[in-house]
Amino acid sequence: MPVRILFLLSLALLPAVRGVERVSVDHAFVARLARERAAAAYEPGRGEVHEFYRQMNYDTYQRITFRREQALWYDAGLRFRLEFYHPGYLFTRALQMHEITDSHAQPIPFARSLFDFHDIEVPWFSQRGLNYAGFRVLHPLNRADKWDEMISFLGASYYRALGKGHFYGLSGRGLALNAGGPAPEEFPAFTEFWIRKPIPDDQTLHIHALLDGPSVAGAYTFNITPGDETVIETRATLFFRRRVDVVGFAPLSSMFWFGEASPHRYGDFRPEVHDSDGLLVAPDPETRLWRPLLNPPGVWHTDFETTAFTGFGLLQRDRAMINYEDPEARYDARPSVWVEPIGSWPPGRVRLVEIPSNTEYHDNVTAFWVPQNPVEPGEPYELAWRQRWTSAKHFGGPPGWVEATRRTVHDGGPDLTKYVVDFDGGSLASIPAEAAITADVSVSGPAEIRHVQVMRRQDDGRRRLILRLAAKPGGPAVDIRARLMLDQRAISETWTTRWQP
Repeated sequence: MPVRILFLLSLALLPAVRGVERVSVDHAFVARLARERAAAAYEPGRGEVHEFYRQMNYDTYQRITFRREQALWYDAGLRFRLEFYHPGYLFTRALQMHEITDSHAQPIPFARSLFDFHDIEVPWFSQRGLNYAGFRVLHPLNRADKWDEMISFLGASYYRALGKGHFYGLSGRGLALNAGGPAPEEFPAFTEFWIRKPIPDDQTLHIHALLDGPSVAGAYTFNITPGDETVIETRATLFFRRRVDVVGFAPLSSMFWFGEASPHRYGDFRPEVHDSDGLLVAPDPETRLWRPLLNPPGVWHTDFETTAFTGFGLLQRDRAMINYEDPEARYDARPSVWVEPIGSWPPGRVRLVEIPSNTEYHDNVTAFWVPQNPVEPGEPYELAWRQRWTSAKHFGGPPGWVEATRRTVHDGGPDLTKYVVDFDGGSLASIPAEAAITADVSVSGPAEIRHVQVMRRQDDGRRRLILRLAAKPGGPAVDIRARLMLDQRAISETWTTRWQP
């Protein structure tokens, strides 16, 4: 019978269980370790595995697979199981893993027997001192009799999660430092995990993690509840070794290649290719800003000031398969992620970074929250937030939400562009068809508004906003905002975009 992780953990035949500690691991415990780590110099080589694994290419690494019957808690009657990633390719940092209970912590030992290497010949001298590169959590997410991958932690501080019916898409991160430049971006990494063993009726999995990097060390607690939408509540306590120009909290990374408003499709047969199609920002409880994502000509930063911050998220609103025509990638089933602050957050802004890409294989979009005042080294900095990995399309605010954005390039001339913005008909169904809805439109930059029209589509009752704008070709980018108004009150989200004439 194969050696199981549970047997390795118990070590029942030994007179003493090595590595088991009588200790209660909680957020404060990990925060003390983070404070100690931040007080010492950063060790860049900590956890690096042998060169053999660092030189692996993608295809070779993918042939190393975990044996599913070896999962931790495989036959323990729990609602969660753990599988582990072997180090290699881009994932060359060996992590410390622990299983914890209310009173004890014990290491989860590495064992080559848990993996199938297929035809890969591994030199014997590279096998010593290994540990796992990350882990994934399985849960009966879609069917009671089937174990599905629900969340995965792999690489730096990255993780990806799924709700019911989802396919992997965008990623979360513990922290973003100088994302999008101009200073070099830094990628602090989770180096140690403590995973609480659940009891049979537990619906939530609790994970603690230690973060370390050249500029910061920190303690994280993740409380993960899977379901139709998977909810992750995160608490972070950070200790900075030095000041960082841009500190991004609750960062999300996604891919946008082209969509319904893109000028061209790079010769691809599919109508749209993206993991997320827009950024939604709630700067206060009453306002929602919807920014369709772009594949820009250069690196673009867009900031959204928050006065009474309520949330932000990268969403995949378009969920019609016909708009993607990709039954393998299933872009129609990629999760959206909505971030909500827990407790009171200081003044700040949501930053969107968009990077040019000529392929669908790179995450070229990131969004995160940045505090207004610099984060100073020495003193702990603590925030908590909630993420909803979901299929929901809107989160509070005015009733009318943007369903689609389309664009006509060179609308009768090289200096003219037309935008057509459709607002969801169901959310505005209570407004009479004959109501005199107007549009509040503004532009920042050298552009002229030539035409504004609000109409009601007869086929489905959606409200359509049509904008025609003029600007000198090759001029600076223009930011546009528009919202629907009735009796001098906003009845829709504020649609906003950046136009490069």
